[in-house]
Amino acid sequence: MVAPVVDPRLPVRRRKPDRRVARGIAWLAGVVALLVLVRSVVFVAVEYAAFDTPPPGALRPDALGVPSQPQVLSSDGRRLRASWVPVDDPRAPALLVLHGDGEELSQWASVQARLHAAGIASYVFDYSGYGASEGRPTLARLRQDTLEAWARFVALTPQAAGRFALGFSMGSAVLLDAAPLLEPAPKGLVLGAGFASAREMAVRVGLVPRWAAWLLPDLWNGERGIAQVAQPLLIVHSRADEDVPVGDALRLCQAARAPRQLLLLDGLTHDAPLEPAQSAPFWDAVLGWVKQEGPAPSQAGGCEG
Repeated sequence: MVAPVVDPRLPVRRRKPDRRVARGIAWLAGVVALLVLVRSVVFVAVEYAAFDTPPPGALRPDALGVPSQPQVLSSDGRRLRASWVPVDDPRAPALLVLHGDGEELSQWASVQARLHAAGIASYVFDYSGYGASEGRPTLARLRQDTLEAWARFVALTPQAAGRFALGFSMGSAVLLDAAPLLEPAPKGLVLGAGFASAREMAVRVGLVPRWAAWLLPDLWNGERGIAQVAQPLLIVHSRADEDVPVGDALRLCQAARAPRQLLLLDGLTHDAPLEPAQSAPFWDAVLGWVKQEGPAPSQAGGCEG
């Protein structure tokens, strides 16, 4: 059979694109762009409203009989305030503290005095906008603030037997966010009263309704963050915590891949670690863990409530 001969001079008919398909693609792209814009707007609005930044208080460890050294450090041009309480032995363990929301240096003066009495050096700093620190807090700025504070803390503790970092409440989320970037790496991390998801916390405290939670990017996801941590972990939480359910501590423990120890306490309110009359069970656990320089590998696991 002879194939038909096609005259090369004849124009080739090309299939025209289906206009309905083109319109559909354009509509879909517009919807995606709108959703991205809406999520960005929601995130900025929630981020602006989320932080409770108190003014500076007057109490310092010195008033409790413990000499302290006020510090000023720069974070991308913002002047941050900090409190450094060394101990006599430069080789003693040292602890960097990342405090919670609605807190500032003076509320941690009694904690620094307790740590000093136990022979542990401590460094507490105020994030951007907290206390006397300059600027406005954002998630990105809190990460940068933490990196700058860690660098200063490392410079102050050249001979320390071990450098540890503790995040309390919101500070746990800040710590998990910054932990992979800390150099040199901490010897261990302590998470006190930490939450598993900032997005879920935003719903709990009424910043966003539950039905709209999906619009908020889940940037401070503690379960995802803790899975990236390679250092030993101590997770301390009260079963009576009225702000962060104890289930969040169980979720964090289960998501961790590093050696971890979960300690659940009874009868303590969320802010008990800052109240001298209630804080002993919390700090006794932290001090014991830090002094033994983290859990042994055999202590990995144990995430039952």
